Amino acid sequence: MTDPLLIRPAREHDCEFVAGFAPSLLESGSPAGHDADALAPRFREALAQAVRAQGPGSAVLIAERADGARVGFISLRVGTDAAGASRGHVADLAVTADARRSGVGTALLKAGEAWARDRGLPFLSLNVWSTNEPARAFYGRLGYAAESLCLVKRVN
Repeated sequence: MTDPLLIRPAREHDCEFVAGFAPSLLESGSPAGHDADALAPRFREALAQAVRAQGPGSAVLIAERADGARVGFISLRVGTDAAGASRGHVADLAVTADARRSGVGTALLKAGEAWARDRGLPFLSLNVWSTNEPARAFYGRLGYAAESLCLVKRVN
């Protein structure tokens, strides 16, 4: 990454920026049996709502270049694991196409890890579509490993 990067909390005026990532979050796949184009409006609303509903157990952080250009975001929340213990969870992470492979995603994920650590949460989890090979490789390089797998089969 050549430009300095600021990671800051999202504000109301960031709703449209964050919601605009809905298509890119679905470009590598969608839940089995669901059309990505049909899901996009629901994803848009969920992303905007994440910005509006920030509180003690959730945050959306924006990556911004020194010139003020927003280049990505991470949405975080407190979740629970199978045993009921609290953990941090990355609900979504996305970077603009022109800023990919420049360290923005890594910076956002490191900020997410700090967010979890600051809350005393021992783990940060995330979900990724099985079809999203670039994201799976990215997370693997940063030390994230599969904890469980969700297998599905169409029965009708």
